[in-house]
Amino acid sequence: MYRYLLVLGMVWLFTSCEKDTEKGTGNVDMVFLLQYKGEPLVMFDTFFYPVTGEMISFTKFATYISDITFQKNDNSQLLLKEIDYLDMTNAHNAANATKGFTYKIPDIPEGSFSQLRFGIGVSEDLNAMAPKDFPSNSVLSSSANYWTSWKSYIFSRTEGKIDFNGDNKMEDFFTLHAGGNDAYTQIDLEKTFTVTKDKTTTLEIVIDIEKYLNGSESLYDIRSFPSIHSLEHIPVIKILSKNMKGAVSIR
Repeated sequence: MYRYLLVLGMVWLFTSCEKDTEKGTGNVDMVFLLQYKGEPLVMFDTFFYPVTGEMISFTKFATYISDITFQKNDNSQLLLKEIDYLDMTNAHNAANATKGFTYKIPDIPEGSFSQLRFGIGVSEDLNAMAPKDFPSNSVLSSSANYWTSWKSYIFSRTEGKIDFNGDNKMEDFFTLHAGGNDAYTQIDLEKTFTVTKDKTTTLEIVIDIEKYLNGSESLYDIRSFPSIHSLEHIPVIKILSKNMKGAVSIR
């Protein structure tokens, strides 16, 4: 009888421990908010270029995002997504611009985290490949987002119209397409947050395009370089890439 009770007690103890260590999963919504000088960026609305003051409007912003990683409180890393493509162009009114673009990550093991990390662009190992190397359902299979002459993906696209001659008509186009391994920008955002079983945690990430154009590196010379389309533009691509680091924040 004693042995039976002892075995029964051990079974209960092990079962109890297993229940204590079992963890569920929760979800995270990464809400990307495109802004210009701290205000929602509405496509086709009029803004003013930093410092030089030209009238400017935007028609597109899209980017590859790589290696989405959450850092736990013990500094271990949880890699959630290797590569994806975010097109935040659908901000044609104030409501959509304010709401932002929601990127959903399901089934994350519950726990406490202290940092969000991701890259703007395509990591070097994937950028060494080409669209033909990926299945048709991959975001890297699009030849429209690949420079054959550069042997690089187009990491991000910022496009629009600008008034260069001061006649209050935005008749000039700009196409700022960043690419090449030097354009890859790692973003580290310090944020304490918790993923809870069967719950959704929301993280709001702001990308301020005004800071992208006029950031910690320097003011981007859009008059001299309204378009980026050749290898000789790598130095100005580096300016934008360094500016991007200060243009992204979390709240």
